[in-house]
Amino acid sequence: MKTRAARSVASMSLICIVLSACSSPERRVVDEIVTSWREQRALPNIDETLTIDSAYRVQTRSVREQLNGARPAGFKAGLTSAPAQARFKTNDAVAGVLFAQGSLPSASTVRLHELRGLHIEVEIAMRIGTRIEQPLSDVASLRAHIDGIGAAIELPNLDYTQPQALDGIDIVATNVAAAKYIVGEFAAPQQRDPNATDVRLVCNDQEMFTGKGTDSLGDQWRAALFLVNKMVEQGWRLEPGQILLTGSLGRMLPGTTGHCVASYHSGSAQWASLEINVTE
Repeated sequence: MKTRAARSVASMSLICIVLSACSSPERRVVDEIVTSWREQRALPNIDETLTIDSAYRVQTRSVREQLNGARPAGFKAGLTSAPAQARFKTNDAVAGVLFAQGSLPSASTVRLHELRGLHIEVEIAMRIGTRIEQPLSDVASLRAHIDGIGAAIELPNLDYTQPQALDGIDIVATNVAAAKYIVGEFAAPQQRDPNATDVRLVCNDQEMFTGKGTDSLGDQWRAALFLVNKMVEQGWRLEPGQILLTGSLGRMLPGTTGHCVASYHSGSAQWASLEINVTE
């Protein structure tokens, strides 16, 4: 009897060791990412054996550990244009989570020595009006949950140990480089068409680029639908007041010192302006 019990314990121990070994690559990556965030170190490039599905699992576990029970401020889409996808060797858009501590008011100052991989993106924000717990079938279903459209600047931090080797899996696992963001005032979707928006970014009195609402997956609502369903798929519940950043318009600009102003227009009428200052 004792021998049989000993064999049973040994077998269970072996199973536990095997299961631990199988899960250790993801666990190791989660630990590296969370440590990098907390110690403000460069993010690691990810184990090449991970798939896009396992990269999303790593992202969700890392983000939940960093949140420590807090609610996300919202969610963000990334790589929503063909050039951005080509840069990171993928054919798909990606999605991540926004932390409340990343929110900044317009005209804030960020520092390059704190955000070593700073980039500037001009985006559109949507605000969740009613809870979303299940995947949505179409844009019409999504519209019923959105109560506001606003201007946004996102400030992702692409600070990686090997930036030249980044790909879509690295980006997904590390929460799409989410760092800081600015969101303006919201207006009802009936009053503000995100697809009819033109944007312009001027830094140090020089125009850096222009863009339009349809730069993100060809349609703002399509980009938002992708983002919502991808995050629901990862186990997130979208709550009223949370925001959706639907992807970069124009292009992603590396951060340099100076003063930048993003303006938002519908036809000849400007409906928003946001500012960001960058210092060393």
